[in-house]
Amino acid sequence: MIGLRLRDRVGGGNLVTHLAGQSAQLYQALHGVGAGMGRMDSYGWRTRERVPTPHDFDAAMREAYANGITPVILLEYEGSYQFLDPPQPIGSYQDWFAAGQAMARRFRPNGDWGLENGIANFGATIFMAINEPDVQATIPQKAYHDALAGLADGVHSVDAGLRVVPGGFATCNSHGDAKLRGYGPAIADLLEDGRLDGIDLHTYYTDRWYPMTRGRAFSVQTCFDRIKQAMGLKRDVNFYTTEFNVARAGAWEEADVAARLFLSAVWDQIAVVGNDGHSPRMILAFPWNLGDTPRVDGPHYAMAKGENPWVPEARGRVFETVLKLAGDMRITSIDRTRGLYRLSGPDAELIVWQNIAGWTGRPGRAVEIELPEWATRIEVWGWDGLRRALPATGGRFVVDDLNENETYMIRVPRR
Repeated sequence: MIGLRLRDRVGGGNLVTHLAGQSAQLYQALHGVGAGMGRMDSYGWRTRERVPTPHDFDAAMREAYANGITPVILLEYEGSYQFLDPPQPIGSYQDWFAAGQAMARRFRPNGDWGLENGIANFGATIFMAINEPDVQATIPQKAYHDALAGLADGVHSVDAGLRVVPGGFATCNSHGDAKLRGYGPAIADLLEDGRLDGIDLHTYYTDRWYPMTRGRAFSVQTCFDRIKQAMGLKRDVNFYTTEFNVARAGAWEEADVAARLFLSAVWDQIAVVGNDGHSPRMILAFPWNLGDTPRVDGPHYAMAKGENPWVPEARGRVFETVLKLAGDMRITSIDRTRGLYRLSGPDAELIVWQNIAGWTGRPGRAVEIELPEWATRIEVWGWDGLRRALPATGGRFVVDDLNENETYMIRVPRR
């Protein structure tokens, strides 16, 4: 999956199952930016007796298929469910094994749902559960471990090639806690033995609590590496993000400021590397929330300014531009020391430079890059679109007259 086009690894959410038929705004947003995936979640995926009800997803799956969006299935469970009347405890290994088996059997590509609907080669290959357990931190850690072990074993009993991932963690970002309030080390063995494919981190960059303007100490890579170290992992696990954004608040309240920083945030998420420091490990990158206007999500994280039809806010336009340039590309190299990332596609190559102090060892007004031999011109893109186009030649080439504290995308057309 790492080799897929970028647009096939990005998307948004949530495609809530009980709101099937009411998700037009989000589908418009996904189509508008050119993304190919959506997080599909359910709050009613089992009975009070913890018997799985996979048909809860049927209508939403039909809608996703009709819209050409590949779903990532999330089984919602949060700590407060334990204190409902009547309570809904998290359940046992066996409960979650049954859920994983039922969901995978029905919704994997060419599974029961596809066969019943005459739909081939479409379905979910990634299954997630228990979103942000570290926020409320009320689920017993052993029960959390056993639930994810059961889910993973149940899914893999149907198809060993399917991926199982714990629902996103939040507290490394919000509280600097690499142990994720204990929930990270609790599942370390499941990540080490491969039953869980990777780690999903929710990163909200803010001027006060997570200021990317102060360097890579406030990057998602830093959290990813610290969490793996706290778990004692040796296996090179994958990276997922089903929620990230730049908060329009405080010093970043202006839409243009948030949009400029959001471009840097996008590439921070996309360019996550593994243990060797240069191999790409990003599987999914979903910002939150592409479809929402401030009426729904408040001004901080809403990436739309118009409803039905969807109209993107400045950060939404940035994401649209990234996929316009790189959507059909694949990552070919990541140099985090220089803050330089390269991608290649059928029509062009792309060189991304994070010209931000603390993100590149050589910030400034110019960057030296290596262009392919066939290069005849380049386009210099910023957060607000195309800045300029100029002739170029293959080999070493200096792009100058750049602004500091910005991320740039340098497109090299093949013809």
